[in-house]
Amino acid sequence: MWYDEDSDDDEQKNIGPMNGKITEKNPNYEKKDKCKCTKGCSKRSCSCFKYGSGCNSSCGCGSSCQNMFNHLEYFFGENQKCTANPCFSKWLVKNVKNSDEFQMIDRNKLRRRIMKCPSYSNVLDDEDFEEWTEKWNTIDKNEKLSHTQELFRMLLSNDTTMYYYSFCENDVFEEDCNWHCIICQKCMDWREWHCDKCNKCTYGVSLPCERCGGKSEVSGFF
Repeated sequence: MWYDEDSDDDEQKNIGPMNGKITEKNPNYEKKDKCKCTKGCSKRSCSCFKYGSGCNSSCGCGSSCQNMFNHLEYFFGENQKCTANPCFSKWLVKNVKNSDEFQMIDRNKLRRRIMKCPSYSNVLDDEDFEEWTEKWNTIDKNEKLSHTQELFRMLLSNDTTMYYYSFCENDVFEEDCNWHCIICQKCMDWREWHCDKCNKCTYGVSLPCERCGGKSEVSGFF
């Protein structure tokens, strides 16, 4: 009888408690409209804080709220309703304890760090960044801060362009090619997906989870 040894090996590799079941769940899309905190909001247990956004009037925290992401105007400018992207959120939590310490972050130094990263020159082909650069080279010194904040909105917030700056990798990525997992707390390749069963990311959208055998939502297309 003919025996396909390679095929049998492949099947053994796919065996696991969740073999064949869809276990993918992107934690970055689980944000609730409001938190249910009764005080504080200074830790990741607060659903707003966890996603790098400020609390609002419908949240349960009220006047006791200490969510530092209520005060991102230092980076994004006054009257700009922006939320920090997941990688920027992680970096802020690592470097400051509260919004008062935002002042310790040198915005010019942060801007230079972004502009000197390996792939920054690639984004200059984008119309928005080309326009930003042309203006940067001509504006007066007193306009530099607001223009720096515009760059931050473009690369550090969730709200503007198809690119983001990765503090994990010190580089600029397209959001279609890389993403930052708020559970694993690092930037991932687009081919990596988060297994809800294992609560960890695993490589290969067409491959089963290396730990439990679960599948990504798009695995059936390959």
